[in-house]
Formats: sequence, C-alpha cells, structure tokens
Amino acid sequence: MSAPVPSSSPAARPETGRLLIALVTIAAVVSLAGLASLTVILVSALFGNEAWPGFLAIAWTGFPVAFLLMGFLILRSIRRRRNL
Repeated sequence: MSAPVPSSSPAARPETGRLLIALVTIAAVVSLAGLASLTVILVSALFGNEAWPGFLAIAWTGFPVAFLLMGFLILRSIRRRRNL
C-alpha cells in the first residue's frame, strides 16, 4: 500500500485567513466608497451644483488607501507563491 501524499500547499493559519479576508473587504469597501463619492461629485458638477466637501475628501483619500491595500495584498501573494 502506498502512503498518503501530503498536500503541496501549506495549511494557512485561521487568523491569517481571517485577516486576509478582512483586508480584501476593507480595500473593496474603501474603493467603492471612493467611486461613489467621485460619481456624486461628477453628477453634481454636471448639474452645476457644488458637492459636499466630504465627498471630495473621501475620493482623495479613499482611492490611494485602497490602492496601497491592494498593492500590499498582491505583494503578499507573490511572496507566498515564491515560498511554496
């Protein structure tokens, strides 16, 4: 009889999986909030109105934060694949 073949990928710790899911969710929510606020700004400018300045702040900070989070997640994934 042959021995069972171990899995080629290491088992991830549950805390790491939860943290990863939380970071992906945060990045998605922040980017969607930035997109929504940018849409509000553009639509209000189309009709000649001035949008609430908070929408501008969300757009200016949301996109860079989401970009950095997604970049971190991509770099983490690359590093993890090289270690396999």
